Amino acid sequence: MADLDYHPADLSDADWESAWAPYDEPTYRAVLSLLRARDVVLDIGAGDLRFARRAAEQARAVIAIEQHGELLTGERETGGRKTRPYPANLTVICGDALSIPFPSGITVGVLLMRHCRHFSEYARKLRAAGCRRLITNARWGFGVEQVTLGPHPRYAAVAPGWYACQCGAVGFKPCPPDALTTAFLARTTEVSGCPSCSRESASGAGALVSS
Repeated sequence: MADLDYHPADLSDADWESAWAPYDEPTYRAVLSLLRARDVVLDIGAGDLRFARRAAEQARAVIAIEQHGELLTGERETGGRKTRPYPANLTVICGDALSIPFPSGITVGVLLMRHCRHFSEYARKLRAAGCRRLITNARWGFGVEQVTLGPHPRYAAVAPGWYACQCGAVGFKPCPPDALTTAFLARTTEVSGCPSCSRESASGAGALVSS
């Protein structure tokens, strides 16, 4: 696990995503309030399973993926005491969520990772597995939102205002100053193909040309 005493500038994308710490109770409650009784939940970067265990109490099934095996405590002796066994409807996978395939049948993904650097890849893999909902705090870095993983209008076609893109970027599309009403500022539009997407595509194309 990454040493969080490092200055953030010294941390690579892999360091950030491998770092883990529990979230506060309001965050967990916000996510749990969005789960449905028939959901099959994929918990991406599940940490010590504290959320996955609670989700298993109210969802049909939970699949938890965590790359740090030392955080996954099942029914075994730890420090002289036996830890709780996994609930019957909780499946635990020790591996990197970026590299292993997501199982089919997922109805909702959960990504509690404010420092996430690969939102677009997780979203792509969820869509490929047939999942159309993602509950996360990764795009805005605070709060919890439920993202619909379906087709969304292109950035160029939407009106000015706040936007949140399927690539994970968020921002504000400029507008005239006299349009900045409270209601206007409270609205966020889901988009695809935002300026960040264009920059990433151009960067990737440049890398291919230079190679």
